[in-house]
Amino acid sequence: MDQDTWKKSEDAIDEIAESIDELLDSPELEAIRAQLTKLGNRLGTRYSVGLRCILDVVDWEEDQSLPLVNTGISTNEGGELHRNWNDASRQGYVVNGELKIVPHDHCPSCWGDWLFKTENTICPECGIELGKECKILLDTDVCPYCEKGKLSMNDSQCDKCEFSIDPRFVVWG
Repeated sequence: MDQDTWKKSEDAIDEIAESIDELLDSPELEAIRAQLTKLGNRLGTRYSVGLRCILDVVDWEEDQSLPLVNTGISTNEGGELHRNWNDASRQGYVVNGELKIVPHDHCPSCWGDWLFKTENTICPECGIELGKECKILLDTDVCPYCEKGKLSMNDSQCDKCEFSIDPRFVVWG
């Protein structure tokens, strides 16, 4: 998603995510949570059940979909109910000179799944390559790997997780 489109929609996406969280935790869904627990217990330890809420944006021109919020309620092996979040943090990229913002586990060009970009440097969907047509935009000192530590242009190793970013893969903004 280009930067202007992202900026126009970012606050609405965050508001929807907060509303979904409130709804899933609300007393109004207590009956559904109880039914999920009951089903999970009936299925036993081999299976888990889950109710998911996914907010995605669809680009009709490019025929692609990008999940922006992914949260829900699931049972664990013991049949206990818990909340889950499968969202990925937002990451900026420069793709062929254009700024794109997508969840970090997706390709900024085709929106396909693309995990561990610094290890798997070629998008499995469209073939764009990190370090060539695509670079991670680092416009803060927050580590793009753990999101807790700090790194910089002069010190490319995170002070918390020790992840080291290859300078070929990034552009500093």
